[in-house]
Amino acid sequence: MAGAGTLPAKTERGLSVTWMGTAGFLVADGRDSFFIDPYVSRYSLFRVLAGLPLPPRTDLVRRWIERTGGASAKAVIVSHSHFDHALDAPFFAAETGAVLVGSESTANVGRGAGLAKRSIKSVRPGDVFRAGDFTIRFIESVHGFGLFGRTPYPGVIDAPFSPPGPAAAYRLGTIFSIVIEHPLGTLVHHGSAGHYPGMLRGLRADAMLLCITGRGNTADYLGNTVIACGAKTVIPSHFDDFFRPLDAGPRRLPIVRMKEFLRTTRTLCPDTRVVMPEAGRAIALA
Repeated sequence: MAGAGTLPAKTERGLSVTWMGTAGFLVADGRDSFFIDPYVSRYSLFRVLAGLPLPPRTDLVRRWIERTGGASAKAVIVSHSHFDHALDAPFFAAETGAVLVGSESTANVGRGAGLAKRSIKSVRPGDVFRAGDFTIRFIESVHGFGLFGRTPYPGVIDAPFSPPGPAAAYRLGTIFSIVIEHPLGTLVHHGSAGHYPGMLRGLRADAMLLCITGRGNTADYLGNTVIACGAKTVIPSHFDDFFRPLDAGPRRLPIVRMKEFLRTTRTLCPDTRVVMPEAGRAIALA
């Protein structure tokens, strides 16, 4: 039955995910690993709304690479190019030697940050990227509901820009739902709560890393994500106040409606467990 719970700590040889706040994760199998949407700089709401520059905090990038054990990560995958998904990504790639993988907008973030051409991979919907035993597929998605029902910072990043830039410089670009296939199981990272009927049609997944802020109607959202792919484990993400430093302890955004999400999931997905992540703590999946 769905509900807040825990899973065993990561084993040496097994599929695991480690949450880093917002929609950020390290995905690992005991041999290879990659980051998705790592954002640890986490600037204040005032700084974001005031349009002030947001310099990536490389000290925190290095700290979280060490904390997650991601020093040998093969890739840094970006689901879309908003600042809370893409701002730190090139610096995770630079520190680890990983490849930055995302839309052309994300590629321009990487170019502006000084990544070499060989360290950037631009992908489109339907493309596949491989990292060790992981096969990573990109499905076009849509953004969840923002303030007043509007998508923040729409459009594309059509040229490289050098950081620091304001939040508005990080335009949405193409947005992906990311399917992660591995011999030990299939995961879906859904980094923004937008959805449409049939977007995951034909896909079977064991677990979903599911953004729950801006989801609109929970029943519809679950129907087009968790129920559509038959996921038996859901790890919520992007529910925390990402304008607050991670070291201060995660605090839920007031618009998340966590109790309602858990209640509706319990009703509609009685065989699915919801595992609430803790920042920096690995969750074993297989």
